[in-house]
Amino acid sequence: MISTVTAVTTTAASTAATSLLAGFGLIATLTLIAFLIVKELAGAASENSSAPEFTLSGALDRVLNVGIIPLSMVFVSIVFVKISNVL
Repeated sequence: MISTVTAVTTTAASTAATSLLAGFGLIATLTLIAFLIVKELAGAASENSSAPEFTLSGALDRVLNVGIIPLSMVFVSIVFVKISNVL
């Protein structure tokens, strides 16, 4: 009886953790997409100004790398895990 309860509890916890991680993966991916869109728009706006390094769009273009680089690593790891699960 105890082993059955333990197995069911372990399965339920594993399923909950997997769905929670999938939710975080989705949030990370959508955040990465949003950051990339904003960076592209800020880069285009800063190219049109006479002093791009002193404008808000130029600063935003540089600052977004702080979020884009780690989120890109998370995205690559998500893709790697999904491919390894299929194989």
